[in-house]
Amino acid sequence: MIERAVIHVGGPPGAGKTMLIESLLRSYDGLVLVARCVRDDSLRSSHETAPKRDPEMRRYREAGASGAALFRFPSADVDSDAFYTTDLMQDYSQAVVVEGDSPFFHSDLCVFVAPALESGSRLLVRRTRDRAAEARAALDSTEQLLQRPTGMQELMTQVLGHKAASLVPRASPATEKARTELLAAIDEIRSAPPPEPTEHWALADGYAGIEDAQVVVTNTREGADADGAVRLLADLQRIRKDEEVFDDILGWRGTRSPITAVAANLADASDPGTRKALARIRRSIRRIAEL
Repeated sequence: MIERAVIHVGGPPGAGKTMLIESLLRSYDGLVLVARCVRDDSLRSSHETAPKRDPEMRRYREAGASGAALFRFPSADVDSDAFYTTDLMQDYSQAVVVEGDSPFFHSDLCVFVAPALESGSRLLVRRTRDRAAEARAALDSTEQLLQRPTGMQELMTQVLGHKAASLVPRASPATEKARTELLAAIDEIRSAPPPEPTEHWALADGYAGIEDAQVVVTNTREGADADGAVRLLADLQRIRKDEEVFDDILGWRGTRSPITAVAANLADASDPGTRKALARIRRSIRRIAEL
């Protein structure tokens, strides 16, 4: 069995994810595989390619990746064995770096690369939540799912994950009874008074996922980005220190574990912020390798 660190690098397009990965590859002397992952629900099954002319694949290889691939997957394959059984993952390495959409729910280290905030904007914003519309949409989606022949199994996969759901029989009296009871419960919930709208803290558009990262890098490619980076890091700190913000953004699944958050010019390998972020990632790789 191959024991290695799995590092997910997320963030909006153009933020500097590939640049960070290039710096990591150049600063780490072990074997590292890199996968560019794209969620594509038009696919019926996952698909791996290793195009030699793809510009990102070329950047990975030129920076020192021992292997690189492009992996496209539908939502149904999230947290399945599809990614782990790719040709790329059959090669030995000390680490696997996944850039883009994550094909699994958990990784050893989650890194988020963010652009600095624009002038006058904030990471944390107040929004009104239409809870009645959300409830209707959730009920409609669940009802449509349960009416499909494989609906119960798909629902269990969403709730429990692929591996746990595979232990539940696809067709049995117990499964059918549970499906019938769930449909009846949906009808009962529909007849209840709808919930009132609420105002809550939310993340600005383009920053979804930053709340779960253990490493956050605000890419300051120009001096004008400095103020926006300071505001972003201040709001990021509020997520774990302000009780109301913590509850709205992270809720029951959140932790107050310290994170590494830096402002860095990723175009400069000697930048203090870049060096700090890379050191944090390398420590995670070494820690897993020593297990």
